[in-house]
Amino acid sequence: MTRKLILLIVLSVGFVSLGSAQSWRKLKKEAEQAYEEGQLADAADKYEQAWRKKRKKEGLIYQAGELYYQLRDYRKAAEAYRTIKEKNDEYPLVGLKYARCLKQDGQYDRAINEFESFMKGYTGDGRDILEEIIQNEIAGCRLGMEAPAQADRDLEMLLLGDGVNSDKDEFAPYPVSDNELYYSSTIGDRARIYTSRREGSAWSKGEPPRNFPVIQTGHFCNGAMAPDGSRLYFTVCSNTSGPWNDVKTRCEIFVTKRVGAVWSQPERLPDYINMNGVTATHPFPVHQRGQEILFFASNRDGGRGGMDLWYASRDLGADNIDFSFPVNLGPVVNTLGDEITPYYNGEDQTLYFSSNGHISIGGFDVFSAIGDEVSWSQPDNLGMPVNSSADDYFYILNPSRTGGFMTSNRVFAGQKTSTTQEDVFEFAAGGRRVMVKGNVYDRQSGEPINDITVTLYQVFDDGRESELITRSFSDGKYSYEILPNRSFRVEVQAYGYEPGAYRFSSEDMNTFTYGQPIFLEVEGAVAAPSPDPTYPGEPAQPTQPAPVAGQPVPGAPAGAPYTARGRGPNDTYEYQTTAPRHQGTYYKIQLAAVGEYNPERFSNVANMGRIDTELILARSLTRVLLADFFSLAEARSAMQQVKNKGYSGAYIVEYIDGERYSRVQ
Repeated sequence: MTRKLILLIVLSVGFVSLGSAQSWRKLKKEAEQAYEEGQLADAADKYEQAWRKKRKKEGLIYQAGELYYQLRDYRKAAEAYRTIKEKNDEYPLVGLKYARCLKQDGQYDRAINEFESFMKGYTGDGRDILEEIIQNEIAGCRLGMEAPAQADRDLEMLLLGDGVNSDKDEFAPYPVSDNELYYSSTIGDRARIYTSRREGSAWSKGEPPRNFPVIQTGHFCNGAMAPDGSRLYFTVCSNTSGPWNDVKTRCEIFVTKRVGAVWSQPERLPDYINMNGVTATHPFPVHQRGQEILFFASNRDGGRGGMDLWYASRDLGADNIDFSFPVNLGPVVNTLGDEITPYYNGEDQTLYFSSNGHISIGGFDVFSAIGDEVSWSQPDNLGMPVNSSADDYFYILNPSRTGGFMTSNRVFAGQKTSTTQEDVFEFAAGGRRVMVKGNVYDRQSGEPINDITVTLYQVFDDGRESELITRSFSDGKYSYEILPNRSFRVEVQAYGYEPGAYRFSSEDMNTFTYGQPIFLEVEGAVAAPSPDPTYPGEPAQPTQPAPVAGQPVPGAPAGAPYTARGRGPNDTYEYQTTAPRHQGTYYKIQLAAVGEYNPERFSNVANMGRIDTELILARSLTRVLLADFFSLAEARSAMQQVKNKGYSGAYIVEYIDGERYSRVQ
């Protein structure tokens, strides 16, 4: 019996091994089948696996990138595109797509470099138009780098719970009252309209609106009610394979009328609104001057390009659907890109809409413009926290105007970890005023250090950092106002002292003040244990958590030797090193590659960081590197100092998740 059991286990292991050793052709066939079945995520993964087995077949990784891009998995799309980003002749605009993925992943500094590199090498048609688009994208990256410091701290963003949101797409919120919400969801792989009610601080499980008419085919979604509650406008969209895409699926606008306690059978709006072969979607009705004005988005002829915003009107005195011929809102609002999800607040005559054609910090950002019909002010970007590096749309205020709702696919404070699904968010006016505060002391004496410089960085989930603000303080105390639901690093410098730093996350809903005292070591002094201070005026703080696993830790010690391989297109050598490995993107400066490593030769830069070595196994050469830099700006600043010290051939190398990629141009 025992021998039979052992034989069965051995055979099972053998079958598993054989099953996993799939050829690239089989993986490609499985990818094509998954795509036909609408399983885009599985198809993308299979294409990527096939390419890893046959790297010469670059069309495989391009297909993976296209699918990840369609799924809005920006990081995976960027990873796929990066291997072919220079091959725009074979894969049109792939370099532009790569740069956009970096931007929507919040990697603004890298995105700027890639936008510039793409434009420099582009030789195709339409260069003038493309250059205008890319300048907008670069301006958006710079706006994104500045946005956290300029964020509206009177707004707090909240992710609605699982009564409304799911692992599918939820979008198009319409607040009937402050405590009742209509929205759309693709649960069951078909977009439908649902309603939910606020129950204390939570929302009830969504359910179809009572007495709503039965719609047999297609997606029906994007509902918006007339101000008097007499009509509900919504869209019916054609069935398509693959995941729901609110912008790319062809839709038409319908209306249902309230008759007592029930809704009438839906009526399709006239052909001059729902034109053949084009989309009309995102209806929003407004009543003013005896007219019902219907704003909507469409890619019909007569616009500037892509989706534009339009309006049509009808007489409120007649119970019909006889609208005027649609009018384009004009070139101040509409761009060569897409404008979608209009919401008009008649009280202050402000139009809110989303666009990827105006300068945005992500893909679609929310903008506002004051005006009426075809006369509008220059649109303003609403900035953070309304906008993010992802897509943000369906902005709408609640009836009391004390807050509102919107849709976003952003990653959010540990509650939402993927950009591949849309969710409904609520924003509240008068948000939490959250601070980080602390005092700075001499470690040996315990006395305050008066003249200090404090820099605040935002830390992203993959370990990347973005500098928010640097200020000097003369009283030994520092304080900054910060946004909730984010991670930060505080770094303190003072003349004659080693720098000090710590990390924290502002995710506790019951905490309004964060921070901790910092004890600086005199330069060259031997480290001593920190005193346990009870200094007057020190703010109360939560206990400082231990560093998150995988995040870069300045000065992390080297470990045991391990072997890795370069993953850049021109750098695939296997190498051995003891350098610490960090998650996310970071940088090192390669000083030289030598036959025999002598530490004394590099002593003049040893005070600038850790000296790492990488033994290239196939060539018996040792790379010597200055490490680590967690932003490209920091690496470039250090690079200038390195060059001034005589390392004219030095260059910056990018590392991602502990693996060497390629030289930064």
